[in-house]
Amino acid sequence: MLDLRSVEIGYGIMDHARNQGYATETVGALIDWAFAFASVEQIHAECLVTNLPSISVLEKVGMRKTKEVDDRIKWILKRNSVNEA
Repeated sequence: MLDLRSVEIGYGIMDHARNQGYATETVGALIDWAFAFASVEQIHAECLVTNLPSISVLEKVGMRKTKEVDDRIKWILKRNSVNEA
């Protein structure tokens, strides 16, 4: 369950725009924007276990897997871990 210090991000990329770095750039910008708010302490995301491109994007931006639930992977990025990534 998310609390008031958490946000959840989501994204989608059209087929013709994939593999050009747009998702990584966009998710990175979402992270920067969310952490610009002092009240945001962590960012969550999730993707299907079969969605290898999204797994790659979330790993590239420093998110960490927290658990797998059914066919989904849950991810988190904590404010204090941004500089460690």
